[in-house]
Amino acid sequence: MNYETAKRLCELNTEFYAEHADSFSASRHAPWPGWSDCLNLIKEDICSDAQVLNVFDLACGNLRFESFLRNNCSGLQINYYAVDNCDDLLPQGSQANYQNLDILDLLFKEQNLNTSFKAPECDLALCFGFMHHIPLLAHRKAVLESLIKQVRPGGYIIVTFWQFMKDEKLRNKALVVHENALAELGLPKLSPNDFLLDWNNIPGTYRYCHSFSDDEIDDLIADVAQQTQLISRFISDGRSNTLNTYLILSR
Repeated sequence: MNYETAKRLCELNTEFYAEHADSFSASRHAPWPGWSDCLNLIKEDICSDAQVLNVFDLACGNLRFESFLRNNCSGLQINYYAVDNCDDLLPQGSQANYQNLDILDLLFKEQNLNTSFKAPECDLALCFGFMHHIPLLAHRKAVLESLIKQVRPGGYIIVTFWQFMKDEKLRNKALVVHENALAELGLPKLSPNDFLLDWNNIPGTYRYCHSFSDDEIDDLIADVAQQTQLISRFISDGRSNTLNTYLILSR
């Protein structure tokens, strides 16, 4: 995919979240099932002796994970550092240290992400529901590497990869919506596994999403193998319990 098309897709997503923040956030309140699995795997380590837990949340959305973590780590002081470029998604009363930052814009400008973050090295860095919004492979790698650099040695990184094309119902709908959207928006054919999806069947409302293959996830793991240890890889979420692949890495 060329830069011009990739930039247009990122702009499309920014426009989508700015216009539909309320309806999107309203559909995103319950914790994902996979979050409990993640916490069960690392809680003993991150909560056993520590009195303070520093967390970095990239593309934090409406900060559901902050609430989930505070509800499940009572007695622990949590310093929560969050980054997103859609302020309208943020809930009232959050205790997070929030930073408005368009990281994809920074990557297109070839700027360093970590020097732009207003956050220290943390014990845990996470990125949920965002990797599928990154059109370029080089940028996916850069985001994963930035998460690794944002944790202390021994810290954890948790990332999800959406695989909606594995779900028959979602796949069939995506194939139809995508072709109509390309024609409507005047976009060229996209790369494999790249799709334009609708939202609530609203005419003319689209967002760009990538459905990850297992091989693509394998390659991303291999790219950071010298910097990290793979703690766990598992599948969870959605009605089929197969929509997200989770990676838990340790720096």
